[in-house]
Amino acid sequence: MPDLFLSPSVRPRRRRRRGLLTAVAVAGLVALVAAALGVLALTERGTIPVGTTIAGIDVGGMTRDEAAAAVLPTAKGSVARSIRLIGPRGEERVTGSALGARPLLTVALDTALHAGALERLLRHAGIGEAQQVALAYRLGPVRLAELANRLDERFGEKPLDAGLVVTADGVSISTPAPGTIVDRAALRQDLRSLPLELGVPLRRQAPAVGVDEARRAQRKVARLLDGPREVRFRDASVVLPVATLSGLVTTEPVAGRLHVGLDAAALRTELLPRLGRFERLPASARFVVDGTRVRVARAAPGKRLDGERIGASLVTNLAARAHRARFVVVQPRLTTEAAEKLQITELVSEFTTNYPCCPPRVSNIKRAAALLDGTIILPGKEFSLNGALGKRTEAKGFVSAPQIFNGRFGDAVGGGISQVATTLFNAAFFSGIKLVAHQAHQFYISRYPMGREATVSWGGPELIFRNDWPAAILMKLEATDGGITVRFFSTKLGRRVTTTTGKPYDPTTPKTVTVTNAALPRGAREVVQKAGDGGFTIDYTRQVFRDGRRIRNERYTVEYDAEDAIVEVGPA
Repeated sequence: MPDLFLSPSVRPRRRRRRGLLTAVAVAGLVALVAAALGVLALTERGTIPVGTTIAGIDVGGMTRDEAAAAVLPTAKGSVARSIRLIGPRGEERVTGSALGARPLLTVALDTALHAGALERLLRHAGIGEAQQVALAYRLGPVRLAELANRLDERFGEKPLDAGLVVTADGVSISTPAPGTIVDRAALRQDLRSLPLELGVPLRRQAPAVGVDEARRAQRKVARLLDGPREVRFRDASVVLPVATLSGLVTTEPVAGRLHVGLDAAALRTELLPRLGRFERLPASARFVVDGTRVRVARAAPGKRLDGERIGASLVTNLAARAHRARFVVVQPRLTTEAAEKLQITELVSEFTTNYPCCPPRVSNIKRAAALLDGTIILPGKEFSLNGALGKRTEAKGFVSAPQIFNGRFGDAVGGGISQVATTLFNAAFFSGIKLVAHQAHQFYISRYPMGREATVSWGGPELIFRNDWPAAILMKLEATDGGITVRFFSTKLGRRVTTTTGKPYDPTTPKTVTVTNAALPRGAREVVQKAGDGGFTIDYTRQVFRDGRRIRNERYTVEYDAEDAIVEVGPA
């Protein structure tokens, strides 16, 4: 068959046809990809791309809320688990919860959702790169700082500042040395992922005071000690020799400087023998009772040698050999203005109980009255008799005297204080203040009002009342050989108190109680307490008025036991 030859005009037409077919194929592919992207955009709208993990949890294809719910248990577990902190001298442990850790879940979800349509398509085709999103945590700044401080104590080394060594032979410089401290920024960054273990990051810390600064302070101290110094006031003076001054020198690093000073308290001690006569103690304001009225005796400030200012003068004015003594004003504990604001102006209640002279219990009553006299109860504050007196001991001036304990009369240090309690209780009762805690005696004692009385003992019972009026109360106590009187001074503020006491009822008669005493001979019988008065129950009331308006309406019931006879017998 003969060869066929195409003319040049035919060959270009074929090439154009093939190019057209290629363009059509490419266009079709693009259209197909676009269509796939469109379908993918519609089907995966609002979901996380496949192949995505957050904190190791596969969240691909999940909505934002579904992914949050899936990751949250893992995040909580990370917060609860222990983190091992390894330092140069051992290790510490801490938990994310102790650091106040909170997962930054919103940030992680935003990162996971940030993926384009083409990237999503490639991951569906299995050729896209998977995305692994780490979960970071927000840490409490205060708790992180507290952890860093603990790690400093455990693993850090404090730098050694340059300092001065002052002796009788001269002034020398101590060598400084750097230290180490926890790197706060690195620790915070490392802990944001709550790792299982972490090496504690440390950084070098230079001394705050270097050699150059120590040399400057050395020159200053040397000049201070180049001769004796004198402190004067009026006709008196004190010469401080070099040996004394060298023992008073102090140095303290302050903002990179080595501050040179003198020990203020020790300097004052050196000056007191000659200059102490110019000091004056402050006098507090006093309440002076004149019958039923009270006036305030004015306070007076005192003055005291000012070791701080005298020392500053000696260190600052190095050219001066003589320095003037300085004094500081000392304010009284209670100023005149503060005393007047307490509104203690007049008698608001008083009560007296009597006793025969002069058994040991009277000594205890007088001692307690002396300790309590002048007590001030501020508005809103409580008074406790046990709190004010403390435990009654011989060291405090109390003696052994009879008291009631578990139905028996027996001796104890501080016996008789219950008469102070009863008198105080009645003064508080008629002042109209709040009665917080009180308890009557076990037996009725005829020198006290029926029912309206109180007993105390260390460890209980208690006598407590609260001043719930807007003016303070001044307690004045006076104990003589025959009785004790308690007066409450304040401002009346329209207060009025009324009371009623009923008649005794439900009487009981004493009985004989037999108790075995192994220390007695067999068959022996000994009366240790004779039968006394019978028991009964009684009611009393209190009504408190302020400016004509009743503010309290109280009723109390007290049951007194009969005073049984107690007989001890030997073992059968």
